[in-house]
Amino acid sequence: MSGFLQFIIRPPTNSGSLPGNVVCPQRVLKEHTMSGLILVSHNQCQRSTLTAVYEGILSRQGGLWISWDGESKVIPHDASRSYSAQQADQYETVTFSYTPGELNEGYHNYIHKGLWPVFHQRPDMARFSTSGYQEYKNINKAYARAICEHATPDDVIWIQDYHLLGCAAYIREEGLTNSVGIFLHQPFPAGRMFETIPEWRWFTDSLLCCDLIGFQTVQDMNNFLVWLESEFRLERLEAQSFRIHGRIIRVGVFPVGIDLDDVQCLRESNSCAYMEMQCRESLPENTVLSGGHLDESSGLPYRISTLEVLLRRHDCYQKNITLLQLAPPAAGHAHDASELGHALEALCGELNGVHGTMNWYPVNYLTHAYSREEQAGIYRASRVALVTPLMAGMSLMAKMYVALQDPKNPGVLILSQFAGAAEQMEGAIIVNPYDPDAMASAVHRALQMPLHERRSLHARLMKGLHMHNSHHWAGSFLRMISAEPAVPEVLPPPAFYPRLSSSRARY
Repeated sequence: MSGFLQFIIRPPTNSGSLPGNVVCPQRVLKEHTMSGLILVSHNQCQRSTLTAVYEGILSRQGGLWISWDGESKVIPHDASRSYSAQQADQYETVTFSYTPGELNEGYHNYIHKGLWPVFHQRPDMARFSTSGYQEYKNINKAYARAICEHATPDDVIWIQDYHLLGCAAYIREEGLTNSVGIFLHQPFPAGRMFETIPEWRWFTDSLLCCDLIGFQTVQDMNNFLVWLESEFRLERLEAQSFRIHGRIIRVGVFPVGIDLDDVQCLRESNSCAYMEMQCRESLPENTVLSGGHLDESSGLPYRISTLEVLLRRHDCYQKNITLLQLAPPAAGHAHDASELGHALEALCGELNGVHGTMNWYPVNYLTHAYSREEQAGIYRASRVALVTPLMAGMSLMAKMYVALQDPKNPGVLILSQFAGAAEQMEGAIIVNPYDPDAMASAVHRALQMPLHERRSLHARLMKGLHMHNSHHWAGSFLRMISAEPAVPEVLPPPAFYPRLSSSRARY
């Protein structure tokens, strides 16, 4: 029996303290009374579409939000970690700092240079270390301690993403029997790619301590189930549940949506209006927005090649198009940002040198970060959005672009077939992000699209955004985890879920 599977097989005993260097802090909140939801995420201080989603959910639902505060502090070995509690309008927050080792080895190295490439189908770029793994565990222990200190028996604990894959195991080790769910915002790797993580067994054991495991897409869920059955003998129950060692675990697909109230606030802000005006005055009418962090999954070089193909094919775009390339560095990634940045700068410089003139250049390459309000203005001023990551769990940028458009004169969304959003955004032009020729054709089609067709596509997209907004996402997940699991007779694997050879099944 491996690792934390022992907690699946028999009830855990309360050991009184978590292993590692996290010492029980003085309780900062005796109990939270707003709701039975504890939302656990890696960062609530970084302003992003996703943090706005969390804020909107908690403002409506109430509850407790536990997260890192974005800071790094030296914590003496014999001192307790400091947890800071604050009261928001409708919910409470508990935050804490990472140690320098947790930030550098656990967060930047193990998470971003190890786990991130594997989850984005690039295990060849992954870099793992024993020290990084230890600090990653320390991060998860710190979260588990905060959860254990503030959870009441009826709370639902909702863990967010691969930063906290080990958290459920530590919660169960402390004896908590609460409903625990985890949602993976990143794509789940196909085949046996998950096993390229040296500690994959530990991660699997911890995942199986959850009651519900949520995914962005059907493909992600199937990747997980097919892989899991190749490693463990599962008793399939409903299409979305299985039993392992007497414990029922459910899985589900919950595509994350955006908060449309948040979009309305952005649209009405002065910064948005000013940035939109600046863009419209200084950029050509045919402005193509290309956004994404400066990381290995963004596919930014292919977008530069797309513009080069477009300019060669169509003379009408000479001096009448700009690819507005926004590429702020990601918060840690498999390769040095400067290496990626230099490569992209070289491509942009070459294209501008060949096709540009004294007073016009086709690529406007910007690496500094804009506020969310300023981004909204840029989105509104762009005729086309080229959102073509090589791999993405969802791509909330695509949804934000659509939601921010003027319905009377909307822009057109071009979306990668390998973004999770492509599974649900009917009305986008879907492309292969590795094919600049096909993407150039899509950009030309989008720029030449008549107004009535643009309005029709936008209306279809907005219908989907309203149906599957952030509150629908949270509500569907919380309803499923709160419902009693049905236990029907055992079902055979469905057609889409091929049974692999049982020779590798482990018990």
